Amino acid sequence: MKRLKYYLLILCAGAFAACTDLDIPPKNIFNEKDIFGNVEGATSYLARLYGVLPMEDFRYSFEHGFGYSGAMYRQMCCATGEAVGRDTQGFFAEPGSNMWDAAYKMIREINLLIEGLPKYKSGFSDSDYNTVLGEAYFIRAYVYFAMVKRLGGVPKIDYVIDYPANATLEDTWTPRASEEECWDFIGQDLDLAIAGLPDKNDSGRATRYAAAALKSRAMLYAGSIAKYNTVSEEYLGKRICGIPAERAVDYFEAAYKASKIVDEGGYSLYKAKWAAGNRDAQAENFAALFLDESSANTETIFARYYKEKFLTHDYDNSVQPRSTSTGGNDSEVSPTVDFIEMFDGVELDADGKFGFLDENGYYKLYDNPMDAFANAEPRLLGTVILPMSKFKDQYIEIRRGLYTGKVEEGKGISRLIKEGETAAYETLGLKDVQLTGNFNGGPAVQLKTPYTPYPGATPVTSMLITGLNGPVNGWNFGNIGGTYLRKYLDPDLENNSGGKSTQHWIDIRYAEVLLNRAEAAYELTQLGKTTSEDGDSYRDEAFRCINLIRERAGADLLASASDLNSVDIVRRERRKELAFENQTYWDLRRWRIFYDEQNTTRYRILMPFFATDVNKYFFDVRFTEPRAGYNYIFTYDTRYYYQPLPSGELTKNPNLKNNPGF
Repeated sequence: MKRLKYYLLILCAGAFAACTDLDIPPKNIFNEKDIFGNVEGATSYLARLYGVLPMEDFRYSFEHGFGYSGAMYRQMCCATGEAVGRDTQGFFAEPGSNMWDAAYKMIREINLLIEGLPKYKSGFSDSDYNTVLGEAYFIRAYVYFAMVKRLGGVPKIDYVIDYPANATLEDTWTPRASEEECWDFIGQDLDLAIAGLPDKNDSGRATRYAAAALKSRAMLYAGSIAKYNTVSEEYLGKRICGIPAERAVDYFEAAYKASKIVDEGGYSLYKAKWAAGNRDAQAENFAALFLDESSANTETIFARYYKEKFLTHDYDNSVQPRSTSTGGNDSEVSPTVDFIEMFDGVELDADGKFGFLDENGYYKLYDNPMDAFANAEPRLLGTVILPMSKFKDQYIEIRRGLYTGKVEEGKGISRLIKEGETAAYETLGLKDVQLTGNFNGGPAVQLKTPYTPYPGATPVTSMLITGLNGPVNGWNFGNIGGTYLRKYLDPDLENNSGGKSTQHWIDIRYAEVLLNRAEAAYELTQLGKTTSEDGDSYRDEAFRCINLIRERAGADLLASASDLNSVDIVRRERRKELAFENQTYWDLRRWRIFYDEQNTTRYRILMPFFATDVNKYFFDVRFTEPRAGYNYIFTYDTRYYYQPLPSGELTKNPNLKNNPGF
């Protein structure tokens, strides 16, 4: 409550200043000494800045920016191929127009703290002083990272521009620094944060290890730009887009070293519910990682914390299965077959695609649709709700329709649609197929013999066409891809209507640090480096980190370091582990492969059907069906590897130049 009171007092100070006699200092106005002269004031000042940190968390919206409290319609994972979503119909650019003003407002406030705090050092203990200053450097680096990964080189302002008191309008026309200078500045601020921050801090505040982990992330990004970016733009003698290729080694080494610092903090991969050889336990453990707020969660390094009545979000409301939803929105996100195929143990055909057809080209038939994933790595089951997965003590029944035709013994069911079909099933005149646009499953169809839908269930004699969860082709509610998202969903939330979710957003966790290290180490081997300053073999350390991740995931371990023979192995592991954590979007950008993956691309979805003649399930794998005139075709606009600067800033500052293509 003490911090909350300070926020209110600081806000009131601004509100009352305009109507106060300036000759008499009012008692409700706080001056610089009141705020920066003691640990309580400085901590409250920082707490407000943490609250508006540009974090791509539950309240981040592509359409509305940071801190958005409405329903999560357009989500980053639906722009990357991880999932399809009703409201993400193709490539769209992050507007980002409010990023610039908000970012530089924060930077000014941080610079005020960094410049003002030394005047009042005597009012702090050494540890408190170093902590506050370290947090200021951490926040400034975080804000610059959010800008530079979007824009390239930006004006580097590390001092207070006192306009209009002691600076002219021309003094505010700061030109863009080079992109290289900006990345170096981020690294320097994080080094200062690492030096000043404590090993432990209050929840939601940065520690030495959070700063080191963020540095591993930022420097990995910079190394990728140096190695893979081909855009080069200069202005006023500065390379505002692009980094010299020879700097890649420096940045990858910095990422690697920073990740090693994190090891000193005692972090480890979460295994509170994990058991060797127990697939169910391993799947449940991975799901629990994102919900466990106890001390048993040794993986969380930096997070944003939510609390009922104070700060909530809409995640469960947006992605909940329809049958477990208590109202409002649901079913926004459906993981794709393209994503599911990345996981070990998913049966693939000769072309490396999900093997839903037998050797004769007929659909494979299953007593239970989960049988198709019996050997899939448990991490998949902790990430995705598949047809007849269990969630909230329910088996989530997902069907696109019923096949009511005769299935002759020794023969199978031929494909309902041709390979590559893009039209909706309803438009194709399919024989012996029952479909419905009804969100509640449509009319029941009688079965020839009773069917037990899941273990322990009472046999049923009839079946709703689509069950309670679709998919259906109507608009606007209803699942569109035959799967749901499991990661981060709270099975204990009784009411998931808007603004009821309170699970914390884990912004940085130890698994990412291991993946950062593995990628940096592997990239260094490709640049001719074999051993770190500490004598580590880069390839051996990358191999060790990947296997730690894969063991916890229940995936097959790499047999030896020589098996780590492609950067794609590291990238694939990253995409599985960090899926739906708003990381893949930025990874595809820094690897500069977004366009390779999205060039008139349609993503494939899993369409479960039930054959009433034999009481068996089968899967049809097809491109996303069109809906309400949307075709869900993705082509990434490569101009957006560097986003445009706000037009208003270009007008106000003649020393700015926009990015190429804008």
